[in-house]
Amino acid sequence: MVNGVPYSNRDTTLSLLPGAVVGRWLADNAGAVSGLLLDLGAGNQPFKEWYLSLADKCVSVDVAPAPGLDVLSMAAPLPFESATFDTVLCTSVLEHVHDAEAAVSEIARVLKPGGRIIITVPFLYPTHEAPYDFWRTTHLGLRSVLTRHGLEVETVAAQGGPGLLVAHYMIAGFAQLVMLLGKRLGRFESLVDNRAVRAVIAGPQDLVRTRLSYRLTRLSRAASLGYMAIASKPM
Repeated sequence: MVNGVPYSNRDTTLSLLPGAVVGRWLADNAGAVSGLLLDLGAGNQPFKEWYLSLADKCVSVDVAPAPGLDVLSMAAPLPFESATFDTVLCTSVLEHVHDAEAAVSEIARVLKPGGRIIITVPFLYPTHEAPYDFWRTTHLGLRSVLTRHGLEVETVAAQGGPGLLVAHYMIAGFAQLVMLLGKRLGRFESLVDNRAVRAVIAGPQDLVRTRLSYRLTRLSRAASLGYMAIASKPM
């Protein structure tokens, strides 16, 4: 984390720009976090350092075991009483859930009146964590699924526009070439993890990561890696 922004870990992530947009958006919306927070689909908890200082207490949940998780559970049904949490953080989770409608319904159920959900979903993003990657949605679809379950959408943002989308695919393509070269040289792991190789990939991204926009513009409405929203449960 740099200056309150939870950037992606460059030791484990080659394409840093998508995470930079999400991180800056989260940092700029830190005021949406309060009270008891549920990190739903927490995985390795990439945003824990960010939200620990904002929430009074945090509960991390995922379906697969990982260090530091508090509860193992599917996204629906959740093993919590209704109106338990002040904040639910759900980042890049719904695409891995068979029934996204049920998951959002459960999120709405466990939120306290006045509580907020902070959510991100992919759109024109490559398939990942296969075979557990099931769907994509537009910013319109994200807004729609939230409102269908009684949540009031406060803001919707984009994970960059067409420029970031192209850059991400170019970086991913370059990384694949490096991996292929490493495999042919018989140095697959060492070449991919080589500090110099990672520096070449990360350096240009570090220069522009603070200049990326998450504004929902005409272009980013049409083409974006994903969308982000904050919605609240009516009092």
